[in-house]
Amino acid sequence: DGRNIRVEMRLAEGKLERLPGLADALVREGATVILAYGEAAGRAAQAATKTLPIVCVADDLVDSGLAADLAKPVRNITGISILATELDMKKIELLKELLPRAKRFGVLHDPATSGPQRPHGMAEAARRLGVTLQTIDVRGPSDLEPAFRALRAGGAEGVNIVSSAMLTAFRRRLGELSLASKIPAICQWHNMVEAGCLASYGITITELYELSADQIARLLKGTKPADLPIEQPKKFELTIS
Repeated sequence: DGRNIRVEMRLAEGKLERLPGLADALVREGATVILAYGEAAGRAAQAATKTLPIVCVADDLVDSGLAADLAKPVRNITGISILATELDMKKIELLKELLPRAKRFGVLHDPATSGPQRPHGMAEAARRLGVTLQTIDVRGPSDLEPAFRALRAGGAEGVNIVSSAMLTAFRRRLGELSLASKIPAICQWHNMVEAGCLASYGITITELYELSADQIARLLKGTKPADLPIEQPKKFELTIS
């Protein structure tokens, strides 16, 4: 960095409406490759350029429509699908193991980053376990406190905070609300347990960065995004507070 490459970082700080402007600015400033974390960031990058290579880290690049196929993405975007649909189903199962007598779970859902299969998969997992789900959409920081009030009013005994770049950005507030409301939460990332969640289950941040860096290096050496298969993680981590 600073010798034969320059890294420019832009943060939306959980405000998804800022992403299109940030993506446009990177294109105008002459970016060679764009790395986008989250489906919303990937869509903003894709709208900003049809030619620059994009590496997107998202829940399911194919299910979301960002890429055509895992093996042949076709467009100017490739990346890492983090298996969020499967992992959020597994998190419902783990929450039931941690709270075996629970009959009602909440789900904090980010509608901007979830394909149609994820809510269906969580509902199916809950049905098998004999658990009722209360799903609440969260679109920004102002929705967090009302969401936990609604969970308390609805009798939720635990909550699954779905995989979402936006929700991860609000992890400290989510941890505070989970502890204050006494509704144990399961999340995706280890650092969300440090912020107050009861448990996390998901891929490791180290592997995510390694996969991203490998794809960027290959693109910089001339590989086209359409010829670079979408990666999927192979390591998973369970953390319990």
